[in-house]
Amino acid sequence: MDYSEIRELSYEMGSEIKRIYELFTPKGAPIDLEKLDELMEGAIDTHIHPAPDAYAARPFDDVELAIQACEMGMGAVVYKCHSFPTARTARVADRIVGEWAKTHGKKRTRVIGGVVLNYNVGGLNPEAVESAAGLKGKFIWTPNLDSSHHRKVSGGSGGIEVINEKDQVVPELQEVFRLIAKYDLVLSITHQSTKERFIMVDAAVEAGVKRIEICHPTAPSTKMSVDQMETLALKGAYLGLYCVNFAPPLFSIEETIEVIKAIGADHFVLGTDLGNWRVPPPAINYKILLGLLLERGIPEADIKKMAKTNAENLIF
Repeated sequence: MDYSEIRELSYEMGSEIKRIYELFTPKGAPIDLEKLDELMEGAIDTHIHPAPDAYAARPFDDVELAIQACEMGMGAVVYKCHSFPTARTARVADRIVGEWAKTHGKKRTRVIGGVVLNYNVGGLNPEAVESAAGLKGKFIWTPNLDSSHHRKVSGGSGGIEVINEKDQVVPELQEVFRLIAKYDLVLSITHQSTKERFIMVDAAVEAGVKRIEICHPTAPSTKMSVDQMETLALKGAYLGLYCVNFAPPLFSIEETIEVIKAIGADHFVLGTDLGNWRVPPPAINYKILLGLLLERGIPEADIKKMAKTNAENLIF
């Protein structure tokens, strides 16, 4: 590595340190840490990635993540995996954590799984939905890494199409919606374009789906305007806000505050989208997220609504 590379790296490190300092420098009145602990009681992380994972190095498995959440008083965790259904492993983890909670005098943390309809499970495969439902999974995520939209914005090609040339959902997805409605599951719309999302929500509602989540409405590849988010919220969908690693472009605390104030806390659920070895465990980052919201003036009642009440309504 020559001097110019060292200098460039030092600039990058300096920029990262500055970003972290600015993010975690107090922006409001000092928060009450006991109040923050209270906000964690019963809170639900709607988006966690446990180990093992075919595509990423993840340090904590289903049981470890759930015990961490249970130690911090959380009500439930939702496990998502790009390459394999989580419905079965979540049931095993749920039993083990229930026993752990009883032994340690803690309130039980529920563990929720489902399936992502990527190529690994046959894409828009109704049988994968049936299997997830049979294993008491709750979440059916639309294709993410294998979606045609994701591949296009990532510079790839191909992928799973969710709508046809007539701007209608494809027949396989229509059948998926029918099964989600039949088993009263959660439809979580992931890496689709805004146009696709509107078409999908309308078709899902028409099919009788009552539980809908929109993932990543502020992320660059799936970014929506405030008006678009509000329109989908008024159609009955919850909007998922995830802290990830607290870094742009996937997360901005300022933008997060802005959309919550503009649309209202009634329409959001919270999550971390974590399981990444580079950052602290999801439960810790979830608590930091709640602290940042509290510090920047989001009322306690609104935080409780997003962290607990809305997520309960979405899932249970």
